[in-house]
Amino acid sequence: MKAGMLTVAGCGWRHGFAVVLGMLALAVCAAVSGAPGNSVSDWPDTALPPGAAPYAIGEQLNVNGLPMRLRGFSTTSSPALTAAWFRDHLPRPLMENRAGDRLVLGRASGNYYITVQLSPQGAGTNGLVAVTDVRASLGGRATTRAANDKLLSALPSGTQVLNSMTSIDAGRNATFVVLANTYSEDANRERLQQMLRRDGYELERESRAADAGAAALAAMPRGAAGGRTMFFSGKRREAVAVISRMPDNRVVIVLNTITSIETFK
Repeated sequence: MKAGMLTVAGCGWRHGFAVVLGMLALAVCAAVSGAPGNSVSDWPDTALPPGAAPYAIGEQLNVNGLPMRLRGFSTTSSPALTAAWFRDHLPRPLMENRAGDRLVLGRASGNYYITVQLSPQGAGTNGLVAVTDVRASLGGRATTRAANDKLLSALPSGTQVLNSMTSIDAGRNATFVVLANTYSEDANRERLQQMLRRDGYELERESRAADAGAAALAAMPRGAAGGRTMFFSGKRREAVAVISRMPDNRVVIVLNTITSIETFK
């Protein structure tokens, strides 16, 4: 898979993200009657502990209609010491929530909401700093809803969007959508291929779980034998779709597309 593709394995920060979104929901409500919109230069910066090694994740992201910027970091300090540093350096009031072994700290900063998510990494800490433009999210949710409705209209009736994310990075527009329904893998494959063909994608190759061999099939979760991964390409665009049945008998579609910004010019 090419660099820049949003992947399930590459987005471990999503675990516990429901807590972050819940905290943001309160901030969105408070922003309805807030100050005027933000400019690019308004985005606040968050200091990191001494010795922390930062790494870029996304400068222009939209997660379920929430515009945000993400930055990761790692440090050799323990989660407890790292959390104590942020408690001392982030202005009050500061909200705290836990999601499994992850601690999420959150605070408002003007029209923005800042969250710091900390999780253990060996003896040290892995961190994620998310800055969300709360006011812009009011319009972003409508845009995301319209995009999701267009997607759902091309898929079997009753399909639901479980998660959606967009990212613009290095001239490439990436989308990551997780959907679920109760139709067969074959029905979803057919509708998905028709939809992507209309958008300029052609199926290049396909791998099926059923072709993995008896030993691999025996290790798969119940119902996963009908799953498949489909690889598409087109002019300045590519897509990967994974279709798999879950233990609750729903079929989940994970669709990842990348389009060059030049395509829109």
